[in-house]
Amino acid sequence: MATDYDAPRRRIEDELETDSLEGLKAAENTVSDMDDDDDMVEPFDLPALDLSGEELNVTVVPRREDEFTCGSCFLVQRRNRISHTEVDGTIICLDCA
Repeated sequence: MATDYDAPRRRIEDELETDSLEGLKAAENTVSDMDDDDDMVEPFDLPALDLSGEELNVTVVPRREDEFTCGSCFLVQRRNRISHTEVDGTIICLDCA
C-alpha cells in the first residue's frame, strides 16, 4: 500500500472517532462548519523600504580561459565540467546533461 507523505496527518483519537458511522457524520458536520468564508484574513503589507540609495559592493571577475558558460543554466564553470556541445555550438555542463 502506498503512503502519501504529503497528506495531513491525523491523530489516533480522530481515527477512533471516525471509525463509526456516527463519528463520520459528526466529522462531516465539523468540516462544513470550518468552510465559513466570513473570517477572511487581513492582507499583510510589508513596510516600504527605499533601496534606491543603496549600492552593491560586488567584485565582478571576467570569465577565465579555463572556464565556460553553460548554455542551459548559464553558470560559469571549469572546462573539466563540459558534458557535450550542442549542434548549435552551445556547451552544456555535466549537471544539465
